[in-house]
Amino acid sequence: MSKAVLLDTNIPASQLGEGIYWDDQTSLLWWVDIAGRQIHRYDPERKEHRSWLTSKEVSFVFPQADGLLLIGLSNGVYLFDCETGEERAVALLDLPAEHRLNDGKRDPAGRLWVGTINTAAEPSETAALYQLQNGHLVEIEGGYTNANGKAWSADGGLMFHADTGRNTVWVYDYDQATGGIPNKRVFAKIEDGSPDGLEADCVGNLYAAIYGGSRVDILSMRGDVISPISLPVPNVTNCCVGGSRQKTLFITTAFDGMSDEERSSAPLSGHVFKVELDG
Repeated sequence: MSKAVLLDTNIPASQLGEGIYWDDQTSLLWWVDIAGRQIHRYDPERKEHRSWLTSKEVSFVFPQADGLLLIGLSNGVYLFDCETGEERAVALLDLPAEHRLNDGKRDPAGRLWVGTINTAAEPSETAALYQLQNGHLVEIEGGYTNANGKAWSADGGLMFHADTGRNTVWVYDYDQATGGIPNKRVFAKIEDGSPDGLEADCVGNLYAAIYGGSRVDILSMRGDVISPISLPVPNVTNCCVGGSRQKTLFITTAFDGMSDEERSSAPLSGHVFKVELDG
């Protein structure tokens, strides 16, 4: 079992770290603290960290060519200006109480997919999976308590989706021309923890962050667990492949909901980790 190590001891812990993303154009690493309402950026080359506050819970971040950030706040998708802190709405959702936007991911063609989560103590299946279309978040599939991580196979022909409430990763055939997701079926059932963020690499591996499982599972395209990556914290939230050779897996974690005793036994909870991948 591979073990992850801290990215940088000087980066503060996130209450609910999520949405980690490697920007190939700038070689910068981005992630968010949902509960802490913060956007984070890290330059591995210079070991420089910056952060920005947002007005609401923030669940994902994608830098754009114009210098603005495409972000998910609790009630919709926005553009964020790092210089001024301005948040400009792109597409809003009128969500029920105790619902917010959750994990967001862009497909190989650049389409944005977003899930929502019901954060109630006993959530009903009223969350959903959305796609951003012409300035609107269009519901594609409902019936979730937590529509979570997404990823696409290297050839773009498959889409994976983490159904956290059912401990299931689904897979669909993916129509790259239209963004359609026919032929939904079970890809993997997760034991000991729940699937959260997903990432796929160029050689046919799927990485699943396992919340409550202290690990990232590496799965083959058949849904078999090849090997796990161990972390010294229970709540592993998301991961992405990046680095100078695209051989580093960056991993976010959380201490949200942990008691003082649980945090004292896992003091690195909420930090960002990394592991060098084989090959």
